[in-house]
Amino acid sequence: MVHAAAPLLTLSLTSDERLIAGVSFCSMIPWLVLSLPAGVYIDRFDRRKMMVVANIIRAALFALIAFSAATGSLSIWIFMAILIGVGCCEVIFDMSAQAFLPQIVPDHLLEKANGRLSSLELITNTFIGLPLGAWAFVVAVGVPFGVDAASFALAAVLVASIRIPSSAVAESESLEQRKSFKADLVEGLRWLWSNKLIRTLAIMLGIANMTAMFGDAIFVKYAAEELGVTGRAYGFLLALTAIGSILGGLLGDKISKRLGIAQSIVYSYFVFGFVGIIYFFMPYVWAVAIAASLMGLAGTTWNVVTVSLRQRVIPAELFGRVNSVYRFIGTGSIGIGALIGGQIAYSTNLRMPFLAAAVLGLLALAVGGPTLFTEVRNYIAPDATPAPPSIT
Repeated sequence: MVHAAAPLLTLSLTSDERLIAGVSFCSMIPWLVLSLPAGVYIDRFDRRKMMVVANIIRAALFALIAFSAATGSLSIWIFMAILIGVGCCEVIFDMSAQAFLPQIVPDHLLEKANGRLSSLELITNTFIGLPLGAWAFVVAVGVPFGVDAASFALAAVLVASIRIPSSAVAESESLEQRKSFKADLVEGLRWLWSNKLIRTLAIMLGIANMTAMFGDAIFVKYAAEELGVTGRAYGFLLALTAIGSILGGLLGDKISKRLGIAQSIVYSYFVFGFVGIIYFFMPYVWAVAIAASLMGLAGTTWNVVTVSLRQRVIPAELFGRVNSVYRFIGTGSIGIGALIGGQIAYSTNLRMPFLAAAVLGLLALAVGGPTLFTEVRNYIAPDATPAPPSIT
């Protein structure tokens, strides 16, 4: 609901493309600042407890947004500051969750588990939540944020109820004592940089996320001025674009088996670059909906395949730290992309960020695609590589 309501709330607070993009920047900058140190602590502490605490804090922050928005005391700067806190919690929760999943899911079911998890998140977050969020925002500005606060409180309770298999607990208790914070951090950095497969994936993802954010950061204004879509219709447009993401979550493991892991990753990346061309040359609702659906299908397929790949390749005792470096490179670039996209739109027009994203994305594929394809093809078959157990 918030994914639809937050851009609408932003648009009600400012019309400056740079500030609109700044909201996205604030929500994503924690990935650039916090992911590396967070990875060290995720390897040291109980991941389930960290997920619970992160959700409790998110519940409180969204309750604050709901109250401030409802009373009219919210400014664009306060909104940005709160979103930085929300983003910090997101870093802790998401990275802990990826490290936690192999602890409760067998190796041979990782693709299926990641796919089903992605599908469920997408169905509730986008197909259901987006139209409801836009509708609720029109009815009362604070409602979607209040509901989100309640959802995080409930999520904290649900995560706390998860039982860990006794074998996974025994494995985690047998691990050696940690080194210093600096030594642990450096060990994660060195491991990723020495592994050409994971390093290439991280760099390619960083470029894709950064360029995709050129347009995403100002999409609410693009939809209003180029497509004529605002209010409730904005939420329904976002929901339509989620169809491809849902299909990707349901079919991601099947696509990877049919095409192969390497082909699935490279084809997905091509879609990342290509869709910006449609946004630029065909600013029509039907065309944008189709393009975004393709983007969703490719994005979820990429996530299902590459997350499972990382969960197998990265050693258990290093997973939190190595994954944090991966997310620092791959996800930390999103905030930077938001700032760049906002400036491009402010200096030119609302379509230009999408064209810039397409050009840079396809160029990155031309340069890095062959290396990525080769490294994935050289990767040991999944059934010969056991998934790493997680650590509490």
